[in-house]
Amino acid sequence: MSQIQSSEDLDRVCDVLDKLTLDSLLLIEEKVRLTLNAENAMCGGEAHLAKARYIMGQNSVSALQLPTENSAEFTASAKVYPNEDEKLFGEASYELHLTGTAEGQTVQDPVRWFGVLVPQNLHSARGMFRQALQWAVQTVNIQKQLRATMEKIVELNEVKTRILAK
Repeated sequence: MSQIQSSEDLDRVCDVLDKLTLDSLLLIEEKVRLTLNAENAMCGGEAHLAKARYIMGQNSVSALQLPTENSAEFTASAKVYPNEDEKLFGEASYELHLTGTAEGQTVQDPVRWFGVLVPQNLHSARGMFRQALQWAVQTVNIQKQLRATMEKIVELNEVKTRILAK
């Protein structure tokens, strides 16, 4: 009787392991796809920055326009927050929030660091970098799911080993 029960337990554990393995492969595929999308967006953003620098001149689009420690305080135009409502395997997922003007805070458009009349390429670069940031946040969430799935696989392999040892 116990031999039959352990055989059924082994079958159930193996079925769950198979499903988790397929899930992990799908998560890996999704992570690779998101990583490639983020990389392509970053490359495109850099190309648009290079075009804007060519159009405006090499000193008009450079690190000299970026804020320094002595610059006025400002709030980032995009922030990443944990989403406690949507938990992935017990951990909070992350989401990107584009911030607007809040009371007492100055949200500064980074494109304005380079002047008022800037080429369209600078606006395109900003959009591509924002998209890359969104894909990076999604990649982190997928990575967390993948890590949790791999932990479950390790636990079930230990259970499988104990069942086989009986």
